[in-house]
Amino acid sequence: MIPILRPVNWCLLVVIVMTSSLLRAQSEGLVKSNFEGITLPGSVPADEALTAAKGLVDSGDNDKAIAAFRGVVHDYPRSKEAPEAQFLLAQTLQKKGDLEGAFKAYQMLLQKYPQTPKFEDSVAEEINIANAFLKGARVRVFGFLTVPSMEKAEEMYTDILKVSPYSKHAAITQFNLGLAMQRQGKAQEAIAAYQKVLDRYPNSPACDDAQYQIGYVYQQLGMTGKSQDLSALKESQNNYQDFLVQYPNSEKTQQAGLNMKLMISKESSDTLRVGRFYDFSKNYKAASIYYNDVIRRFPESEEATAAKTRLDELKALYGEDALRVGQERPENGERLAERRRLQAQVESSAMANYDGPPRKDIVGDELPAPQPEMKGNVQDAKPIPLDEPPVQSPVQHTPATP
Repeated sequence: MIPILRPVNWCLLVVIVMTSSLLRAQSEGLVKSNFEGITLPGSVPADEALTAAKGLVDSGDNDKAIAAFRGVVHDYPRSKEAPEAQFLLAQTLQKKGDLEGAFKAYQMLLQKYPQTPKFEDSVAEEINIANAFLKGARVRVFGFLTVPSMEKAEEMYTDILKVSPYSKHAAITQFNLGLAMQRQGKAQEAIAAYQKVLDRYPNSPACDDAQYQIGYVYQQLGMTGKSQDLSALKESQNNYQDFLVQYPNSEKTQQAGLNMKLMISKESSDTLRVGRFYDFSKNYKAASIYYNDVIRRFPESEEATAAKTRLDELKALYGEDALRVGQERPENGERLAERRRLQAQVESSAMANYDGPPRKDIVGDELPAPQPEMKGNVQDAKPIPLDEPPVQSPVQHTPATP
């Protein structure tokens, strides 16, 4: 008679084989007792499983402790021990040097157990990990360290704010997000990030640093950009002034004042350079406008002295009438707009680091010809007469005599 084969519980068979192997190895003195912290799922209470996992940490066996903590969270997800096990898992990964793994473990704790008493501690540790990447920590790819990544720091700060926008550490997280963007060259994004610190967390100690950084980023745009944006320099000065008014006791007050002086010197130098550009082009009226602007706005500067000296020379050579500003003939709207556009482009081309087309390509040969003007005199457009002229009889011509 052929015996009937019953289905085999393969999972139970594997567990029995592993257990017997461990028992045999233990009897032969090859492994330590207590199965090295390995327990069957649900075979012991959650508190005992957590205690065993902690014992592995104390003994220095972090790899098995990590597996044990994960087992507690997996097997007892709704127990009071699960949040603690998740927190200790993140800490053990962080201690081992697996920063990205630890960050993910902290994130899972904040998302899955937001009521944990370790909430703020977890946020603080996440910030520490993100700060490590901000300072140059390298990302692991397939287990190998690669180049430092500011993008990883930006990603982490963004993730922290998603799960803890009202944490007591939220303001500094938002500020550090701005730093990560700034160090990647994302100027406008960094300014927006710093502004959110001021808007969302107005009472935070990070506000003074955020206000300062906005001024600093605009300063960098104005002084190092290819176009040397004068409007960015003006924005920088405005933000530095706000900073000095609102935070007079900040440790960065002195530096903000020095930065403003540096930008004023830069702006006066650029304005003088534009004047010299027009001077070289023999457009002395335009040159005098910029020379006078330097004298008026920066009277104590070296550039003001140079501008006054050159103005006196031009007056001696060509007379004051040649430098007097005024339109030689009326301009229509289109011609005026075109002149202003070209003037703005020429001013940009005079900058030190200008990287655009040459001036002759900007200006061209001449401005567009003016359009015909509308007539304004009523005599120039008389109405058509309403009365038609009287009908005349046709003239009879006598044929010539042949």
